[in-house]
Amino acid sequence: MDLSGVFDNSGSLRAPSYGDLHREFKSAVSYRPARARTTDLPRGDGHTVLVLPGLLTTDAFTFALRQFLTACGYNVEGWHMGFNLGPTPRTLAGLRKRLDRLNQREGGPVSLIGVSMGGILARHLAHEHPDQIRKLATVVSPVRFPTASTLEPLIRVLSPFYSKDVSPRDYARPLQMPVMAVYTKDDGLIAWETCQGADDHAHHVEVEGGHVTICRNPQVHRALAEWLAA
Repeated sequence: MDLSGVFDNSGSLRAPSYGDLHREFKSAVSYRPARARTTDLPRGDGHTVLVLPGLLTTDAFTFALRQFLTACGYNVEGWHMGFNLGPTPRTLAGLRKRLDRLNQREGGPVSLIGVSMGGILARHLAHEHPDQIRKLATVVSPVRFPTASTLEPLIRVLSPFYSKDVSPRDYARPLQMPVMAVYTKDDGLIAWETCQGADDHAHHVEVEGGHVTICRNPQVHRALAEWLAA
């Protein structure tokens, strides 16, 4: 994959520091928020919601988020593909099959939530198959490029395994379906400015808290439940 223009090397965009990264990993152990209540949230209509995890994580990473949305009345699905290594040919082919099967079972389009790298993959799917996606939400996902990230060295190591048929810069192109972008200025992995939606009609939601704990964040849970029901 061609990464030219994906990462900012001019210094004009503040990259999270390694001190921010250390704070993120500390919070992964210490962050135990009270669960958001479902009683004062709109009840879901039972439609299928597919949730894609972040880089080098599995469905376990999104468990708290999926559990909450299930309690709100949605049929919530994990991606069932093990660790997310990014847009490898195997990952992209597996996601297409997963989306096809869920659409067939649903009898129509499903909603898609992508967390971090999962959001980049979600936008790729939405551009390829707009008729199969009802709504799309990205959560702490860079959708505007160039971005800045403490994960840049890791992405560069993995990029030779990524599909040459896709370009992250193309993911910023406008989408047809309703879009929401969740970001936090406390993000210790990705420049938060680049996680704001690239679509003119996108609904932007700012929350507090770190990147690696975002799927446990009750502010995120509430925002997604309200948006899915709108």
